[in-house]
Amino acid sequence: MSLILFSLILSAVLTWIMVRIYCPIAARIGLVDNPDKTRKLHETAIPMVGGISFCTAILISIPIVLFVGQWGAEFFSKSDDLINGLLPWDLPTTSIGHIRRVDVIELSGLILAGLFLLGVGVLDDWKGIRGRHKLIGQIIAATILMFFGYQFDSVQFGGFNIKFGVFAGILIYIWVLAAINSVNLLDGADGIATTIGIIMSGSLGVMMTIQGKGIDAVIMFSITGALIAFLKFNFPPAKVYLGDAGSMMIGFLLAAMAIRSTFKQSSLFAFMAPVTLLAIPFIDTGAAIVRRRLTGRSVFSVDRGHLHHALLEKGYTPVASLVWVALFCLITAVGGIMALLQRDSEIALAAIGLVVLMMAGARLFGFAEIKLASRKAYGVGRSILTSGQKNNGPKEIKESTYHVQGDRDWESCWKTLREYAKQKHFIDMTMDLNAPWLHEAFHAKMKGTESVREANYIWSSSIPLVFQGRIFGKVDFSCSKDSESHHMIIADMLSITRKIEESLAEEVVAAENSEADTDENLEATLSDGRGEV
Repeated sequence: MSLILFSLILSAVLTWIMVRIYCPIAARIGLVDNPDKTRKLHETAIPMVGGISFCTAILISIPIVLFVGQWGAEFFSKSDDLINGLLPWDLPTTSIGHIRRVDVIELSGLILAGLFLLGVGVLDDWKGIRGRHKLIGQIIAATILMFFGYQFDSVQFGGFNIKFGVFAGILIYIWVLAAINSVNLLDGADGIATTIGIIMSGSLGVMMTIQGKGIDAVIMFSITGALIAFLKFNFPPAKVYLGDAGSMMIGFLLAAMAIRSTFKQSSLFAFMAPVTLLAIPFIDTGAAIVRRRLTGRSVFSVDRGHLHHALLEKGYTPVASLVWVALFCLITAVGGIMALLQRDSEIALAAIGLVVLMMAGARLFGFAEIKLASRKAYGVGRSILTSGQKNNGPKEIKESTYHVQGDRDWESCWKTLREYAKQKHFIDMTMDLNAPWLHEAFHAKMKGTESVREANYIWSSSIPLVFQGRIFGKVDFSCSKDSESHHMIIADMLSITRKIEESLAEEVVAAENSEADTDENLEATLSDGRGEV
């Protein structure tokens, strides 16, 4: 235990120092996150040196702790006895023990792969690289891990030993990439990814301590200490950001250490324990995929529908949102630890289920995605059941709307478009809005009464929606050539969409004036109060 405290404190101190060193350098070379008034709504440029700071710290602290842990094994053993003598219960002791050749090889691979991925992340934060190039970098990092022995080939389930065979490598890629990108996606609000990293690395460190894996425990608690120190700079309102380098490294380190420490045990509970730790990032990523695919967007598109955005939309402050996320992560972390202690994977599944019920039941997160998926499943099931039935009557207009974020009445805008589409017998029409700077997102789709199979019998068009010089959405529609003149229809649609843009501008101006009046009245009230005193 004393060795763990030493590793935690040392990495924390080193991280604090590194942030102080790297921030001025970042300002000089442009390694900062500039506001763009679209998604990045902060007011000033913020250094993105969190990843390089805590990685430098743990890269220095871990070798020191491993050396000191072996050299001063007797001292740390006596310190553990002293601590346990002062407490009403005995804490597990931690010792480095003999460092094996396989440990050297695997830790060398971890350092090499981590440095490569860190370089990719820093380059992305600094200059910006395409998503596919970043994905290639992640795949290379995962490949390096596998080359240095981070592999598993079987799991015991229901009394059977299931061999993965050639699929083992694919599973490792999926695990590492999922961990990296799920944590990266949650890094959209101050302190969220850092807090998740603290809870997950600390919990995995506890698991390693319980199992007597001293080297792994030291590594995990070094990461925990580094992130605790960085949270001082990243706590809302953040003065320093993790950047993609930092958020990717958190997911990568957790994924790699889970493979090294638990997955190789080939037991289902050993698999489920780390999966449970990453449950919140995985749930958030899964919801994002459902939300984007079922609203017709690319899974790589950007929106403000993540867990932290949903909590902010509910009216919670950034700090309160951070507390909620921490609570959810703590529940899954306890479930993972208990699953490992009790050797029962069902405990891990129960913890994940509890969090899902809490979020969806209280409509904090996931309720809309569940509703959207249910609606889609109902539509598919209905189409299958009615596919063989003849229907000689008028074809029914199929329609769906989905308010992703915000409270503006987009339904009235959609109604105007829908009535026109019905009048002109559109084949289909989609309205997709995504305005992060206004905290608004809306998706609606309809399939009209016309059904045309020949491609040369259909024409389509797309009209952008623009506000304050920025495209915040579009309306796509298709018609048959039997409709009125396409020139006339496009002109009418341009007129309707222009009114949508103008009404939005009027509402925003009115809201800004209302806020200004409120501020003036508040200032006048305060002035009167001061005068009376």
